[in-house]
Amino acid sequence: MVEKNVATEIAEDICGNVKEKLLGKKLGGFTRYWINVRMIVRVTTVVRDALEESIESILTTKSSIDILRRVQEYKQQNKTFSIVFCGVNGVGKSTSLSKVAYYFKSKGLRVLLAACDTYRSGAVEQLRVHVDRLGLDLFERGYTKDPSDVAFNALKYANDNGFDVCLIDTAGRMQNNEGLMRNLVKLVNVNNPDLILFVGEALVGNDGVDQLKEFNRVRDSCCNVR
Repeated sequence: MVEKNVATEIAEDICGNVKEKLLGKKLGGFTRYWINVRMIVRVTTVVRDALEESIESILTTKSSIDILRRVQEYKQQNKTFSIVFCGVNGVGKSTSLSKVAYYFKSKGLRVLLAACDTYRSGAVEQLRVHVDRLGLDLFERGYTKDPSDVAFNALKYANDNGFDVCLIDTAGRMQNNEGLMRNLVKLVNVNNPDLILFVGEALVGNDGVDQLKEFNRVRDSCCNVR
C-alpha cells in the first residue's frame, strides 16, 4: 500500500485492523478431497472481507450532517445558511461549489455564490460562467480586495435579499503557506460560517493526510466556528 502512495500511518491502521479481525477467527471444515482448493478460496474471501471492512471504517465519517435539512431550517427562520469551500490549489473547489449550488437550486432554494478568491486571475470570471449557465446570482468585488470583507458583504447581501444559501469560494492554498492559512482563519472568524467544506483531490496520496491535519488545525484555531 505504501508503494501505491497510501499514507504510511493509514496503511499501518488498515493492516492492524485486518489483523485484529482475523486473529482467532475459525474457518468451517471441508472434505479431504476439496480441502486445499476450498480452504484457499475461503481464506482469500475472509481476508478480502476484513480488508474491505477496514478500508470502509477509515473512509466512513464519524459524524454526518443533513445539509439540505439544515438549510431548510434556516429558511424557516428567514436566515441564510453559509458554506465556505476551502482546499489546496487546483483541486476543483469552484467546480465542486457550483455542483452543490445546482443541487440546492434543484431543491427550489435561492442560492448566492460569493467570489472570495481575490488572488487567482480568472477566479471571478470562472464563477461568473458557472452562475450564468446555472441561472444563479454572483456576489463579487473583483480582485485585490480582502476576501474576509467580500464574504462579510456577500452574507449581508444574501440575508437582506432573501437568499437561502450563500456558497463562499476561497483561494487555493497549500497547507504549509502560513500567510494564506492565516487569511483563511480571518475569513472564518469574521464571518462565522455555518459549515466549512474541505475539497481534496482523489489522487493526492500521502499528502492528503497532511493537508487534512493542517486544515483541521486551522479550523480548530477558529474559536467561532460551529
